[in-house]
Amino acid sequence: MIDSSVATSIAHAESRGRRLACARGCAACCRSHADIPVYPLELMGLYWFVLERLQGRLRTQVAQQLAHWRTLPGCPFLVDEACAVHPVRPMACRLFNVFDRACAEGEDAFHTRPGDVLVPEQAAKREALLLLLAGQGVADEVTREELVTTGAVHRLAQNLRALPWENLAARMRDSELRQAAAHAQKGEDER
Repeated sequence: MIDSSVATSIAHAESRGRRLACARGCAACCRSHADIPVYPLELMGLYWFVLERLQGRLRTQVAQQLAHWRTLPGCPFLVDEACAVHPVRPMACRLFNVFDRACAEGEDAFHTRPGDVLVPEQAAKREALLLLLAGQGVADEVTREELVTTGAVHRLAQNLRALPWENLAARMRDSELRQAAAHAQKGEDER
């Protein structure tokens, strides 16, 4: 929903002569944005994706970064100037798009040139927030609507750059140890 809304908004801006500056390898916002809101359901998706889908060198790199995230200059999921969790990145990351020229290192275009930042379609953002609340167990439609309308839903969000990512690194390590033990047991059982 958000992705299709963003794609439509970008296409509309491009039809009016704007050019999307964001592209793979441009990760200035991943380093400069200090406050990236992430909702509980998004956080669950990040954990799931990292634990179940990341493999090989990328998994190893992310695990190292998560373990030492407090020393990183940017998002702990930024690897080789690309988002390691791109399929499950937070809504805030999906919505942040800049037109015409890439951000300078350290620049937050939201503050320096807001006219070049995509303005999200509010109806799609509202619908995504309602779905997030439903996914988080807020069953009552009236309550969901009230939480979104009043902005109270945003109190559920946490700052991605302030979460204790070392906990996820520990879970990754534990998961790998369990897998290795299971593999060793399977080898013993086959003998």
